[in-house]
Amino acid sequence: MRRSPNYAAERIPCTIFSGNNREPTYGVIDRTPSSEQAKLVENIRQHPIPSSLGNTAMTLVEFGNGPSGITIVYGTGFMGNPTTTAARLEMARIAEAWRDEEGNPASVLTLPTSSMEKSVARKILETGSFSPLAEEIAPELNEHLTHYADRVGVVGHSFGSRLAANIPSVLDNPDKTEFVAADDAPSWQKPLGIFIAVAQLIETTYLSQYIKHSPDSEAQKAWRENDGEKMPAVPLLVQLRDVIAMSRGGFVEDLENSLKKLQPGTPVTLFAPKLSRMNDNSRKNIRKLIATLSQEFPGLDIRGVLVEDSTHNVSVANPAYFGQMIELSRR
Repeated sequence: MRRSPNYAAERIPCTIFSGNNREPTYGVIDRTPSSEQAKLVENIRQHPIPSSLGNTAMTLVEFGNGPSGITIVYGTGFMGNPTTTAARLEMARIAEAWRDEEGNPASVLTLPTSSMEKSVARKILETGSFSPLAEEIAPELNEHLTHYADRVGVVGHSFGSRLAANIPSVLDNPDKTEFVAADDAPSWQKPLGIFIAVAQLIETTYLSQYIKHSPDSEAQKAWRENDGEKMPAVPLLVQLRDVIAMSRGGFVEDLENSLKKLQPGTPVTLFAPKLSRMNDNSRKNIRKLIATLSQEFPGLDIRGVLVEDSTHNVSVANPAYFGQMIELSRR
């Protein structure tokens, strides 16, 4: 019997699996609101980075301190709008979680939240890999990271995890990557197929509950208002192809191509909300995947975090979740 999600918990228990340790360890994901996130949002600066996908496909986000030597490449959920207050709160918490030696927050470079173009969506659908989208943005991504970033982190959630899995593989300097954290990439465990429509419908219901019961009142309000600049319309055919692509396997294969490029010891952490409808995130499945990847890449620090009593949208209206992803990934 599936347990009911705990929508309001400030501290979520989790089980952490590591390829270097036979027995799992136990911890918590603390969703207590940050005392600094509001101040960071006040100082936020978002700069569009033009690419072949358009001027709004990627943005560079700074917090009043100019370009940082630390950049977190961030892939958010499908069709997200990075200009909303809710998204800015998430990015503020992400930037706060990794500061430089002077205490300055990281810069955040957002990734496309859809394929944007029909030709790119078609390639993804044909190959079962999200690498065509990563390759499309690689020139601009590398230009920024080459000139401004000495240290790079990669974070993804949902659609963004499918894309983030490919990012190290397209970097000119993948050795700059200090950690990778991916949260519940759809169909990593097994292809959802036509059941993705049912899964998304159920997760939408969960999403509303996470907003209603969020322990972060500021984020709760932001999600309800759903403000932000108007984003360019994405063709319906592109959206459909993206959804079908997410319903198919390919995440692990994409991730493996990136793991080949990482330096020994790099932490790679896969977060798996146990009650997600996007995957069958059982203890057995996540442990098996971490063991398999660790055997294939023994030099890397590969981990799995099973997030108890939580669904795919556990991060909704809870910016602290993203900060905890980074902090757990960098230990």
